Amino acid sequence: MSAERVDPRVLRSRAAVLAATVELLTERGVAATTIEAVADRSGVAKTTICRRWAHQHPLILDAFASVLPTPPTPDTGSLRSDLLALVTGLSRALTDNPAATLMPALIDAAERDPAFAGLHHQEAARRHNAVREVLDHARERGEPVPDIDPDDLLDALAGPLFHRRYLTGLPLDDALATRIVDRATDSLIERNPR
Repeated sequence: MSAERVDPRVLRSRAAVLAATVELLTERGVAATTIEAVADRSGVAKTTICRRWAHQHPLILDAFASVLPTPPTPDTGSLRSDLLALVTGLSRALTDNPAATLMPALIDAAERDPAFAGLHHQEAARRHNAVREVLDHARERGEPVPDIDPDDLLDALAGPLFHRRYLTGLPLDDALATRIVDRATDSLIERNPR
């Protein structure tokens, strides 16, 4: 049985809609990124958009996912290296990825709209799972893994990156990622022995 072929026009329309949504979110925020505004910007008919996305919420989630797909969980052979891969990847995403400009809009919308709060929590949960998987991989390899709450570890790893990106504007780089991982492993992990 062969895979079903998708009409190239459908693929082009979907790409145009998602690109227009990302542009509008970046420029105007969530409230102004309506189906009508996306139709105007993309040149795709509102009826076509509504066949794929019944309302704004799933469209915005798909737009966000289109620029920041969930990265694979690293499995480098050591807990520290896995954590460094996660933090370095997040640092680069917050620096080079269009999703970094969308994040404040999504957080703002989550504060105002329960549906977007659900989307925001869903996105955060996907990111939190990577830390849990890294800890699980380390345990499976027989590494000494402390009894630590994965959310506490994630806070220690991601918090400094978000603080720099959205509050201070200081640069993010691989050296910072290394310092963050070293501090997290030195403090949280060593204070919570197995």
